[in-house]
Amino acid sequence: MRGGGLATFKHFFTRLIKTIFPPACPVCLRTLPYGWSAVFCASCQAELHSLPASRCSLCALPFASPVASTHLCGRCLNTKNPFFAVYAVGLYDGTLQQAIQQLKFNQKIALDRVLGGLLAAAVAPDLAVDLVVPVPLEGKRLRRRGYNQALLLAHELARLRGWQLSSGLLIKSRETPAQQQLSARERERNLQGVFHTSAPLNGETVLLVDDVMTTGSTVSACARELLSAGAGRVGVAIIARAAR
Repeated sequence: MRGGGLATFKHFFTRLIKTIFPPACPVCLRTLPYGWSAVFCASCQAELHSLPASRCSLCALPFASPVASTHLCGRCLNTKNPFFAVYAVGLYDGTLQQAIQQLKFNQKIALDRVLGGLLAAAVAPDLAVDLVVPVPLEGKRLRRRGYNQALLLAHELARLRGWQLSSGLLIKSRETPAQQQLSARERERNLQGVFHTSAPLNGETVLLVDDVMTTGSTVSACARELLSAGAGRVGVAIIARAAR
């Protein structure tokens, strides 16, 4: 079969498959109309909220003011953060919150492709990265869940951007109580001495990957350990930033 005929056949076969098995929104599973190019359906796309123009220039914390401003927040002014930037797809609400919870707790690991693609687009296009490192899970929690959602996202991000993934560099040595109900100070105490590196580093730029950032205690603890191991600098890439 000549090239043109093969291309025509492939196009026909693709349309046939999409007619029999139409694509669905990865979050709500509604059938997408033919030719739909957005990642989510119209309803879910409308509930995907980008970071506001008014936010901290370092940790990406959204400000209450509607006026565009990118100065440092109070926490970043008073604390020496170990990371140089936070890249985020959007706010932790609506569609991103649903997608993360489905990926994290409902075994919908296929969402790693969708969310990883959004994350690859959110990270600065000119950023040079030596290693992509996921925030690790402790062994017992990893066995209960069966996978580390941060590793899935880091793998997809590294694949799309052509960066090297280092999945075992950062280790969480013990299980810690859930962070959700803890204050920022309690979160920091909860994570002291928890993260360790499996090998020394030599000035590399590391991009740390996680699903959600709330107070920043977890990524800060990880970044400090990476810097102690010899990393030159550490950036953070997350799917969603909580507005608190």
